[in-house]
Order: sequence, then C-alpha cells, then structure tokens
Amino acid sequence: MSASTARRGPSMRADYPPRIRLHHGEAVWVMSNLGFQGAVGNSTFYEYIKSLRKLGIPFGKIGVGRRGLANYSYCHLMELALVLTTRVYYFVPDAILNEIIKHRRLLYRYYRRAYADRHTRLGAQIALSAPRHTPIRVRGVFLDLQIDFSGGVLTRFGPPTLLSPSQAVAVFAEQDVAARALLPINLSLLAERLVSAKLRAPVIRKGPKPDRKEPQPRFQLHAEAG
Repeated sequence: MSASTARRGPSMRADYPPRIRLHHGEAVWVMSNLGFQGAVGNSTFYEYIKSLRKLGIPFGKIGVGRRGLANYSYCHLMELALVLTTRVYYFVPDAILNEIIKHRRLLYRYYRRAYADRHTRLGAQIALSAPRHTPIRVRGVFLDLQIDFSGGVLTRFGPPTLLSPSQAVAVFAEQDVAARALLPINLSLLAERLVSAKLRAPVIRKGPKPDRKEPQPRFQLHAEAG
C-alpha cells in the first residue's frame, strides 16, 4: 500500500472515524466542498481558514508533518466545520471561538460518537407520521451547543449536549424556539459529508493564486463592536 493510499484510505471499522491527515489546502477544499465557502473567492476563503489557526482553531498547537505542513485530522476538520456552521453574517463571534476551544476535549468525544452512532444507538432512526403525509425519517446524533445571543452579545453557551433524533425534534418544536440563536445540528450528517468529501479531496500542496477581483461579502474574524 502506498503512502498516499494509507493517508486517504478509510478505516477498517465502520463504527469509527477514518484516519485523516490533510494539509491546509486540502482541508480548505473539503470545507468548500461542504458549502462553507459561499460566494467568496478561493484565496479569500483559503486565507480565512488559515487565519483561524492564529486564534487556535482547529489547533491548540499546530500539528505539523514534514516540511512544516499542517496535518488536519478528523477531529480538526469537524471542529473547523462546526465553527463555520456557527457563522453569523460571514463572521464567527470571538466568544463562540473561545467557548469551542474551552470545550474542545468534550467536543472531540462528541465528534467520534456522532460518526460511530450515525445509524444506531443514540442516532437510531425514528419515523414521524401524520395523517395523509409520508412519514418523515430522522436519524443521526444531534449537537445542541445551547447558544443564545442578546443585543449582539453571547449570553449563553453550553454545556454542549448530544441529542437523539426524538430529543432534537422536541427542541425544534419548543414554543420559544424563535429565541434560540442556533438550533441543534445534525452532527452525524456533518461527519458523513465530511468523510465523503475527504475521500474525494485532491492532493494540494500550495494555496490558490490571489483573486483578481475580491467578491463580496468578505469574511471577517471578529464580531463588530456595539
């Protein structure tokens, strides 16, 4: 087996995330493939993901391999995808970044369980039925970060909690759901899409060429004051 095949090959265990070691450009490709790039240019998105590393996302200390290239693991990519999921109008508030870093050890366990239980146990499928309607089937482990904002300020985060499909549906059906800044995320679905994208990722060693014309809106790192 070649080194390239070993790096990209899936795990032998279907209930455990595959081993992943991607460089920065490859990780950016995966995030873009998941739809997080939006309308911005390639170099803008590339630099935005790179700049998150300065704030500790997704590395506390950058894991580097030969020639100083960053190695993104499954948990690194899941953390990055989770951060991008929490963007509000193209930026991630610093308070959310700090909380995700604070809860990193717990969230790593959740990322692994979301993949392991994507079809069974906590993530086992349920069917919701109603008269004259086709049953709605829901499966996967959901993550509730329990985020609330008031006046642009983070007033609540956590503790992060894993939910079964039935528990997630109950949260969506709550009367005060409109007051929630972020509803539960299907973490299993995100994990499946991430692994699928990773298996299709091309080998990338260098960043993209600068965009000739910077599209709008631009990504930002920090929440606006006020």
